[in-house]
Amino acid sequence: MSIVSSIISSIDGILTASSSAPTFVPVTASHTVFTPDAVPTLQVAREPKPWTQDETVLNAADRGNPDAEVDVVVVGGGFSGMMAAHNISNAGYSVLVLEARDRIGGRSQTQVLQSQPGAVIEMGAGYINQKTQPTVYALCEKYGLETLAQYDTGDNIRQGYDGQVYRESFETEKAPESVQKFQELVAIAASKVDIENFEKFPEEKDVSFADWLGQAGLWNDPDARAAAESLTSSLVGRMPQELGAHYILDYIQSGFGLVSLASEGEDGAQSLLVKNGTSSITEALAKDMPDGSIMLNSPVSRIDQQAPGEVHVTTKSGFRVKAKKAILAIPTNVYSQIHFTPPLPSSKRAVVSQTMPGLYAKTVLNYASPWWREAGLVGKFSSRNGPIVFSFDCCNVDMEQYSLMIFISGDVASAWHRLNDLEREESVIEHLAALVGPDLASEARNVTEVTMVEWTKEEYIWGGPTSSMGPGMLRKYGDSLRESFGDLHFGGGETAYKWRGYLEGAITSGLRTAEEVIGDLGSSD
Repeated sequence: MSIVSSIISSIDGILTASSSAPTFVPVTASHTVFTPDAVPTLQVAREPKPWTQDETVLNAADRGNPDAEVDVVVVGGGFSGMMAAHNISNAGYSVLVLEARDRIGGRSQTQVLQSQPGAVIEMGAGYINQKTQPTVYALCEKYGLETLAQYDTGDNIRQGYDGQVYRESFETEKAPESVQKFQELVAIAASKVDIENFEKFPEEKDVSFADWLGQAGLWNDPDARAAAESLTSSLVGRMPQELGAHYILDYIQSGFGLVSLASEGEDGAQSLLVKNGTSSITEALAKDMPDGSIMLNSPVSRIDQQAPGEVHVTTKSGFRVKAKKAILAIPTNVYSQIHFTPPLPSSKRAVVSQTMPGLYAKTVLNYASPWWREAGLVGKFSSRNGPIVFSFDCCNVDMEQYSLMIFISGDVASAWHRLNDLEREESVIEHLAALVGPDLASEARNVTEVTMVEWTKEEYIWGGPTSSMGPGMLRKYGDSLRESFGDLHFGGGETAYKWRGYLEGAITSGLRTAEEVIGDLGSSD
């Protein structure tokens, strides 16, 4: 068995029913897959307020004149926008961040457990590493934020697409031949993708990921198809039929390959957790900026470029900002909620209008003890049937906080979103109980707290961990995502070359836009 085969299975149970002897009796999933839901209706905008450390609600009028004039206005207070604003402010320019939601951090969301004050859980982006994500790790070092190594001791529990459940260790995992072929094909193809020169991808291969696998004779194999569906739904919350082969291969290579994306090692995507939560990174950036630099509850409705060096940004509440430069650091699928004058270039409109936010949700189950560790399990539970697609142990033993971080994604998430709150909780807990078998089922059900975030329904985000592209889009229009338009610059994690969909990618995209803006402003001074 190749190293790729053994490691990639830890993402989300890519391996399907195999020759390994089952530990538990087969479990038949009662879950039904539905067509992905439409984008939810927007909620009514709340009253804008400046960001403050203690989250005190203030009116826009409390900062003086409700209209502001600054050197740079940044639309979006996620990691990309906050990094850009921080560096621009440090360069001596005035900056104002307009964040649509009532908090900063974007797709990162750290929450305090209600049942255990002081203990935090990650409901959004949560992982970093020291080796291949140097920028985000350096920020943790700079601000004295401690990290916690991902727990990686014990066996996995995997449910195949046929409902069969297996307990597997690293040594006993064995993939069907077609799955091994799939993994090797994807790993090799991704390694050949030039992530900074999109036009080099062969046009004849620029089809859907499903069709690309069909060209290799794999799509009609049920094991290989299940592996492909698990891979794409876990990585980007979309199915192989929807995604361009170029896009998903580029995405894999942007994260340094399949092994890196599946690993908890020093250079893996799941290497380290931030003890105080990843939201503490953006809060540290905010505290480094002058008071009044961030306005919350301020969704932008218009961006008007009236003359060179003059950009007018208007929020839904009518708050107006005049700036020399503007940075757009929001998910591309949210661009459609802003009216641009003049309109965005056709190439940018073409790609933005067709990006697809991932269907994604996260549930954290908290317990009084780490019963899975005590049973020799690592905390990785995976299934193609759902609602649990994949999971990780996210305990902080020093805080006596014992939690499982569970992901629901892709077509499974689409069906799960249709349930009410109690049904969603029950479905996850009962699925976990079925996966661990009768001897541990009572432990799985003995939950002290359940926390859920449906990213697909989160206002002004509408999905995660990124927005994806269909066939042909990245090769034709990928460059336009990063291209500035007049005095409007474009950031956000989706514009990153490396670690797209991760905190590192969001931060480096913020650094790029800050460098662009500072360079332009410096040359015009």
